[in-house]
Amino acid sequence: MTRLDKLAFPLQCTVAAMLSASTSMMAVMVPLYATSLGLGPEWLGLLVAMPGMFPVLLAIPASRIVDTLGPARWLFIGMLGMATAPVSLLALPGVVGLAMSRLLVGFFQLFVTLSGQSLVASLTNGRGHQSNFAVYSTLLALGRMFGPIMVGAIIDFAGFRASFVAVLVLLLMASGVAYLVMLGNSRTANGTRVGLDTGRASVRSIVGNVGFQMAVLSSSGIFLALTVREAFMPVMMQDLGMSATTIGSLVSLGSLTAVLIRPIIPRVTTMLRGPARTLVAGMVAVAAGVGALALGPVVGGSALFFGVLAVVTGFGSGVGFPLSIVSVATHVPLNQRGLALSLRLSSNHLVELTAPVLGGLLVAAAGYSAGFAAAGAVLAALTLIAIKRVRPYEEATDAEADLPPKPADTRPAGH
Repeated sequence: MTRLDKLAFPLQCTVAAMLSASTSMMAVMVPLYATSLGLGPEWLGLLVAMPGMFPVLLAIPASRIVDTLGPARWLFIGMLGMATAPVSLLALPGVVGLAMSRLLVGFFQLFVTLSGQSLVASLTNGRGHQSNFAVYSTLLALGRMFGPIMVGAIIDFAGFRASFVAVLVLLLMASGVAYLVMLGNSRTANGTRVGLDTGRASVRSIVGNVGFQMAVLSSSGIFLALTVREAFMPVMMQDLGMSATTIGSLVSLGSLTAVLIRPIIPRVTTMLRGPARTLVAGMVAVAAGVGALALGPVVGGSALFFGVLAVVTGFGSGVGFPLSIVSVATHVPLNQRGLALSLRLSSNHLVELTAPVLGGLLVAAAGYSAGFAAAGAVLAALTLIAIKRVRPYEEATDAEADLPPKPADTRPAGH
């Protein structure tokens, strides 16, 4: 085993942290830059939604392409492709460059995400897959924590063009690390995959599975509210007179909460009497944290107000996304689990594609308060549906506990 082989997992986690830092930088940068170009909420919503169309349309073909060439090579190619997004902004400042950068991000991030998950799933480092993915997802969350703070400070002190350069430098550094990952995976190890049942009967069975239902209700609902928040909260804060540094810091506060809550999720789950009830609590937290943003124009530029809401939202997303994957893994049969996870991710990306556009139209017609209130209300309605599924979920869990143990699933999990 070479030195690069031994460093494979730390290097992969480093790429993940750099990637999430750069994408979170763009998440703050894009709305602020779009408004500086004079774009209204409806166009802002469209820009935020653009990257979501590629996972919806290309998820299955992209997975096959990654398997064919090898995830290590695609990790490197994808990171280089991601670096072309800030290049387009530097070469074509304005609306055209911004739209092009969003499309490039959506296309190449799909391949980077699939490659990274496949590489982690294929690890033989003596640790379980659950442990490896826990570390990997924590590094992703850490990147999302630091990215907004950095880009906010850069925009305030040096302007948007400097922020484009900063993202480019970070992505080029990540590409260099990804190249080392590729060298260390010369054998192109692919993740072990379980034979999948993808027929119509299987899809009907998955849709009727209470664990899958809870997973989709929670992850898609939370994703909907967070997408609307990501699209319009920075712009509203800017309109309230808050600096880009403050905006980035408040966005990072939510990510920090999500990072801190993950190690104690088992304790939180025990305290709330099970994963289903914890999922509901997470949905309630995000619905409250996003819905209450409707009071932002009334409260004004209160950092304390937005900080509290960021912590509440961070708690909800911090428990909601991991437990939604657990919900699938513990209730869906092994031969259907990969398809179930893919369907869950597709529902998330479908929300990512539609929510910002519809939210933008609503904000343009009725203001920021209406947009945030609507997002919170939709998630609250989904929470009520989820509450009705708690008892069937727990009954299915008890029934599963009475069955002989199944072999571990090695399919890579999503976000």
